[in-house]
Amino acid sequence: MVFSVAALSGCAMMEEAKKGSSTKAEQKRLAAQRDQAAVEHSLYRSVANWKKNTYQNKALLDAATPDRVALEISLNDQRGLLLVDGAIAMDYPVATGKKSHPTPAGSYTILAKEKKYASNLYGKITDAEGTVVFADADSRTDPIPEGGKFEGASMPYWMRLTTTGVGLHVGYVPGRPASHGCIRLRNDTAQKLFALTKIGTPVVIASSLPSLAAMP
Repeated sequence: MVFSVAALSGCAMMEEAKKGSSTKAEQKRLAAQRDQAAVEHSLYRSVANWKKNTYQNKALLDAATPDRVALEISLNDQRGLLLVDGAIAMDYPVATGKKSHPTPAGSYTILAKEKKYASNLYGKITDAEGTVVFADADSRTDPIPEGGKFEGASMPYWMRLTTTGVGLHVGYVPGRPASHGCIRLRNDTAQKLFALTKIGTPVVIASSLPSLAAMP
């Protein structure tokens, strides 16, 4: 059987048209999903004392995969967002760096993940008898007495963002900047983010949440 060049070209054009139509339909679906999620999220933020709680869009979280998520962190509001295909799936409290150890704004990706992790920079120093001599120690500057040791602070569900020690992890979240530069998360939040992210997941840290600033 012989096929003409014109026939093959026509088939290719039809396939491209189908792909284009499918792409447009998917873009329309995702746009509608983002709009609906924005409405639901806006309702959450209209309720009194919303900052004390965590918002979750169950439908989006159920459909989430590591290839489809991104994170945003607001330094001013001490809040974070989990986005699924650009739609707001979670809005949660965080604690970023205090003035003496500010969290650096910028665009990052998750470089490493570890469920059980301890800081090699911050923790406590004990003497030979096990008595704490520095409760908020910096391993680079605080001396270790003879026979004593440095114990790094526990940072479960560690998600590294920089080679200088900034990342996301479980920690005390008091509603204000309180860390040595990392982004602290409540335990349940950290577990969800750890499960839904991967090495390479994009993370934006900014004064305000970009996704909210872009809304009309």
